[in-house]
Amino acid sequence: MSTRALQTGINKDWSLHLSRLVVAVCIVAGWEALGQHGADAWISRPGAIAARLWMWSTTDLWMHLGTTLLEMLIGLVIGVPLGALSGLLLGRAPVINRLLRPIIVSVYNIPMIALAPLLILWFGLDLMPKVVLVTIVTYFILFFATFSGSESIDPDLFATLNLMGASRTEQFRKIVLPASTAWIASAMRLALPYALIDATMGEMLAARQGLGFLLTNAISEVDMTGVFATLIILMAIGVAMVVLANRIDRACSGWRAAAK
Repeated sequence: MSTRALQTGINKDWSLHLSRLVVAVCIVAGWEALGQHGADAWISRPGAIAARLWMWSTTDLWMHLGTTLLEMLIGLVIGVPLGALSGLLLGRAPVINRLLRPIIVSVYNIPMIALAPLLILWFGLDLMPKVVLVTIVTYFILFFATFSGSESIDPDLFATLNLMGASRTEQFRKIVLPASTAWIASAMRLALPYALIDATMGEMLAARQGLGFLLTNAISEVDMTGVFATLIILMAIGVAMVVLANRIDRACSGWRAAAK
């Protein structure tokens, strides 16, 4: 690439970032003006929201934030490997697949919002019901992605390695694992945001702490500043989850190339 083309690309990037900044500033300024002229009872205003976030940061915000993140982390740590292993097993074992897949699909079709009250009745109001909810959701996302990946591998690849005398372990390492890792990385792009959604949803139904608990309290008190402050925190976490998922996906791009 020539120096001129590189400079042109850099200038376009700066122009794009500057345009986005201008749009964001205009939105915030318009929002603030609208709130100042009497609409703050319904939409609050950025100044009040920033003040509320600062106040929360000096009190118990970190406890609520840590609770939600912990629920997500534990659920992901359990659900991701279980879903991936189940998908690999059923994808490469036709007999077990025919036996268990209809059951898994039937359970998957139950709306998660319907399971949340049941989990709360079983496990109480603390971390456990939200962890179980996140685990279930991430399990199914990883299961179906890994299952599709392992099932869709070209049989000719296995035939070729069989002719070369490769063992089942070598076949798994050279074919199944690369193909499945690519699908797992793609599934993580869905699992991370859904983990946040389900942890928050569980907290909104019944909890003693967490971001969902903060949001429910603000709604019950018609505290629009608290509602928007919580939504901004959730939005920031969601953006961070998307960035993390994209990095995981890029890190596994080598596996994806090897699987093709």
